[in-house]
Amino acid sequence: MAIVYHKKLLAHTQWEGHPESPFRLKTLKKKLMQEGLWGDVIPPVMIKDDDVLKVHTAEHLKRLKAGGNVFLDPDTLLRDETYGLAMLSASVAVTAVKLAKNGVPTFAVTRPPGHHAGKDFMGGFCYLNNISIAVEAAGARTAIVDLDVHHGNGTENIFYGRDDVLLIDVHEDNHYPYTGKKEDRGCGAGENYTVNLPLPSGCGNNTYKMVMNDIIIPILRKFGPELIVVSLGVDGHYCDQHSNISLNTQGYVELCKQLIGESKDGKIAFVLEGGYHLRATAEVAAGVLAALEGREIKPEYNEERPENSNGPRAVRKLKEFFAERWGI
Repeated sequence: MAIVYHKKLLAHTQWEGHPESPFRLKTLKKKLMQEGLWGDVIPPVMIKDDDVLKVHTAEHLKRLKAGGNVFLDPDTLLRDETYGLAMLSASVAVTAVKLAKNGVPTFAVTRPPGHHAGKDFMGGFCYLNNISIAVEAAGARTAIVDLDVHHGNGTENIFYGRDDVLLIDVHEDNHYPYTGKKEDRGCGAGENYTVNLPLPSGCGNNTYKMVMNDIIIPILRKFGPELIVVSLGVDGHYCDQHSNISLNTQGYVELCKQLIGESKDGKIAFVLEGGYHLRATAEVAAGVLAALEGREIKPEYNEERPENSNGPRAVRKLKEFFAERWGI
């Protein structure tokens, strides 16, 4: 098990009070140290523009390099120094995924996050699609499982026409960025290799467990990936104010443990995406890393919240939709 991290990622800032702040990584590191998990920390090998251009357009990279201290959207500021820090974050992901491909399970401590960055667009706190650049660099038959509460529209945009990369994205329905309908399932050679699983607001551990057991794992087994890469967003935690999903810490950890169990020979990497309640995000990261070591932590944020939606009905309908396409 290894952690990939670089302290210069703390230099990335939006503005004071912005939820995607350096305190996310500071709190995460502190928690991992407290739990005796801050070991085997590896610095990234820096990628080059050519690695980015396998995923993003030349115009996208040019715009990123230009900086200018301009708003890409109301929540995302492109600064003059953003290019270098986004490249560093993507490098962390690339190093982690390459290690995972070689049988070393890894956790990539990335920021800025990446799954809202597409071939030629940025936004949602994201500039480069870290996980996509990393998967492309690894060159393996890969399944990406996106657990962030927001749909990974950028990752979908990049792999929508591909059949060598399976994207399974479970997210809150009718929530930013308001994409990721179940009907959006790829095109051309990639038809059916995008699996969007929108879940209703108010669901939690039980619904997520059901969608993992009834849909995600069966499709993973049908696809047979060489490598599993997880977009680990923790913003579906009940402590987080950026969603209406009520997963607790153990709920998140159990989902990740199941994915670890499906990986072959330790070929799994977790890449940090969202998660803005500092201590809950850090606690989930610690729980996942502990699981990679075959042990557990005692969670603080483990209240079992009641579900305020008909999540099981939504999962049943999603399974019916994908049953014919995947034979599940």
